[in-house]
Amino acid sequence: YEDLQLTTLTSTAQILDREGVELTQDELDGLGGNVVSFTFNAADAEIYGAQIESGIDLPGDLTLKGTLLWLPEANVVESQEIQDSRYQADVDAGNAVNRSIDGNRLIRTPEIQFNGSISKAIDVDYGSYDGILSFGYRSSQNMTIFNGIDYDPTDEQTLSGQDGRLDDEVDGYWTFDAGVGYSHGNDGRWRLEGYVNNLTDEEQVQAIIITQFDNTRFFNRPRTYGARLRVSF
Repeated sequence: YEDLQLTTLTSTAQILDREGVELTQDELDGLGGNVVSFTFNAADAEIYGAQIESGIDLPGDLTLKGTLLWLPEANVVESQEIQDSRYQADVDAGNAVNRSIDGNRLIRTPEIQFNGSISKAIDVDYGSYDGILSFGYRSSQNMTIFNGIDYDPTDEQTLSGQDGRLDDEVDGYWTFDAGVGYSHGNDGRWRLEGYVNNLTDEEQVQAIIITQFDNTRFFNRPRTYGARLRVSF
């Protein structure tokens, strides 16, 4: 991947300083530590792996399908150093400096991603019934381009030797969804469906924002279920 662009959070004052714009103290005070989303040229990335898709008919008119994506390599290469946006210069100038992200894993790129389903359909005189169980797996992944690296360890660390605020790793997890349906008549004009998403009520992080003071996490939706009635005209 050539000319890769990445996005980070950084303060307006740090962007202006990096671009050589000099501000007075009153102007700096007026910014009030404003933090914005900033896109930068990171250089290139090396990505390789394999994708395998397969399906098989099982006894009992069951159909099993699966897709496996394996990415052993998905790293930034030949990158310029970028400002460590997890720190603010007006709070911790010693750590709010340019850092190398060369070799870091791209965000949200688990080494293994798997999606599968097992389904069955039954035809009857007055219509058809069908059901499906879908499942997926994601191995561990990082949510920031700094990969949770603590460049300047201090006494304020967890037992793992890392400042807990910098932790951006999400452990691997499974998800399951299920659905059943009934289509009435040969034309399937009337259809009634029931579904359950996140069957096991798995709670997992979908995004992480790390600032000078926070490790803010956004989670997936809890178990949800319902029914749908569809009529085609």
